[in-house]
Amino acid sequence: MDFGLTEDDRLIRENAREFVQKYVIPQRDKISYSNSIPEDIIRKAAEAGFIGFTLSEKYGGAGGTISQMSSIIEELARGDVSMALPVYVLLLNGWPAMLEKYGTEEAKEEILPSIAKGRTFFGIGSTEPSGGSDVMNEKSNAVRNGSDWLATGEKVYISGVREALGLPGGGGFLTLLRTGDKKLASKAFTTFALMIKGTDGKVRNQISTTLFNNIAREGLSTGGFSFSDMEIEDSYRVGEVGQGFHIIMEGFNIARVYVAAACNGAAFEALDMGREHLRTRILFDQPLGKQEGLQFELSELYGKLESSRLLTQKAAWTLDRVYKNKERVPLSEQNLAVSLAKMTGPPTAHEIITKVMVWHGAAAYTKDLPLGAAQGGVMSYYVGAEGGINIMKLIIARELLGKEFLSYKSG
Repeated sequence: MDFGLTEDDRLIRENAREFVQKYVIPQRDKISYSNSIPEDIIRKAAEAGFIGFTLSEKYGGAGGTISQMSSIIEELARGDVSMALPVYVLLLNGWPAMLEKYGTEEAKEEILPSIAKGRTFFGIGSTEPSGGSDVMNEKSNAVRNGSDWLATGEKVYISGVREALGLPGGGGFLTLLRTGDKKLASKAFTTFALMIKGTDGKVRNQISTTLFNNIAREGLSTGGFSFSDMEIEDSYRVGEVGQGFHIIMEGFNIARVYVAAACNGAAFEALDMGREHLRTRILFDQPLGKQEGLQFELSELYGKLESSRLLTQKAAWTLDRVYKNKERVPLSEQNLAVSLAKMTGPPTAHEIITKVMVWHGAAAYTKDLPLGAAQGGVMSYYVGAEGGINIMKLIIARELLGKEFLSYKSG
């Protein structure tokens, strides 16, 4: 693995850093504590090429790599530690990539250029009331209706429902629906581009939406939607019938790398705030950082953050070998690299942010500092989004021990 950066890599990170300093930091509180990301930031992010960055130039993207996108997301999270903006951007790079790879030309030409312009939202819609990780038991379904489909079901805890309804070019979700009998196991599912508001700005009246009250990450909505006998044209089918489970899992691998990068960015910013506080806070006639115990703690936290960043960098590099270099990398190797990054990023960030809050004392328990928003934001990716930490541990154990061992029953 080459740790060196190309000139393009350096420029991309520097551009993201400049963008954050110019547009994000001045509106940090507005993002953290309001119910939307300011429209001018979304527009500027699209103009900077951050939205749809990994899409091909044919559809308005930059054809960027997963490693480059990870560096952009890390920088965005250093600006918006509440995670709303980096998660918004990572969604609009992870899931449109699956639409570009597997979708019909008709759907791609309609949706992808509008995403790259910042006019259309496109995320992931897989979680159901029965749970997010138990994908094999999802109940939302689609049945053939002539050459098209009729879909019925419910999705919950979906990021971006308000945004999909609010943008002028509409929005939707790569949605997993059951299209076959349960005995088909993973081949019983198909993915669709389910647009709850079309790129023409028209809301689908067969869909009922709801919004939840997040405890943090308020700038990006969490909601759900239900639908009954909703017509979906076959052109919105993404991939072959029965291929949906594997497409969703492939998309999650990319999204999990980006989530880890976002958590690293928020932790990096918090630790920088902590270092400055240790240098400048005078207590008992000396800087707080003179205390040996806090020096030890700072060193340990920095080491954990660097470990997390390296795991994320390796995961992005591994996926770039697949998507950029077209190498045949075993799926088990991809799963291990990605799950290690996702298992490590959110809890490491949460620990760092919490420790830095303790260093700051009472001030950290106010909105005068962004640390509370950061702590709540990374918690979303600790407890479940894009796969909870315990799910990552199960994936890692499965790859280390082997599926055959875990399914073995004596007698």
